[in-house]
Amino acid sequence: MPAPEVVTHAIALGSEPRGDAYIAHRLLSSERGNIIALVRRSTKPGKQPLIDLFDEGEFRIEMKPSSVSGFIKDAQIARKRLDIAKHFPSFEAAARLAKIINANPAHDENLEGIFDLLTKGLDAWETSRKPQATFLKCLYLYCRQEGYPVKEQWANQLPADEARVVAHVLNSPLPDVEENDPMLKRGIDSLEQFIRHHTHIRLSY
Repeated sequence: MPAPEVVTHAIALGSEPRGDAYIAHRLLSSERGNIIALVRRSTKPGKQPLIDLFDEGEFRIEMKPSSVSGFIKDAQIARKRLDIAKHFPSFEAAARLAKIINANPAHDENLEGIFDLLTKGLDAWETSRKPQATFLKCLYLYCRQEGYPVKEQWANQLPADEARVVAHVLNSPLPDVEENDPMLKRGIDSLEQFIRHHTHIRLSY
């Protein structure tokens, strides 16, 4: 009996070779969560779906039974976020969030919120030049989405100068944020330290 096929809306979060025959694409599906989708390598033009990091679209996947992996049969890419790669700090920050999402498979009850958070973050990295501020917002909201009391146990415990900058970044539109404030980098480092010591979230970098 052939494996069942599913069609799902997803964003590509990375890829890696699997032996000599396959490329494994890591996807975040809006309906199914984290999926590893394999594509057979081909030297024939047009035979292999061209899927780049942060591509978004509809994927038809032959899923392995009782598994989160399968084989891509077709990919209809609706959006390519090429502008993120044109600004290395934005690309680096977006890739960090992608690694976190890959390392921490989303639970069903959190999936919609995480997919929405990823979409808004990628949109900001594509159009804004505030990569660190965007990353702090995304990481903070990711912790909240995962159910951790990050405001009470982290933000409210920061030193006054750092707390003022962090609160401004979290509560202000990106155009109103000072990207080069040294307290912003300190806030990110502090939040990552909180995550490592007080949550089960794997940062994976």
